[in-house]
Amino acid sequence: MSTRQLRISDPKQIKVSLRNFVGKKINIVLTNNTAMLGILKEVSETELLLVNMRLKGKRYPISDIAEIYADTIV
Repeated sequence: MSTRQLRISDPKQIKVSLRNFVGKKINIVLTNNTAMLGILKEVSETELLLVNMRLKGKRYPISDIAEIYADTIV
C-alpha cells in the first residue's frame, strides 16, 4: 500500500472537507505558521477539536487555519 499526502489551503475547501477527517490524524497549519498534529475529534461551524498525541484536546477557530494536510491510503 502506498500513501498520498492531501493538502488543502483554500479556506472554503477547508471548511467543506474538515468533516471528512473526523477520527483521523491530521496536521493543521495556523495563520501564524504554527503547525499542529493530532486526531480530529469534532468539527462545528466555527471551530474544531484536535486531540494531540498526549491526549490533550484543544479547540481552534476554523478562521485561524491556513492549511490542513493528511496522509491518505491509495
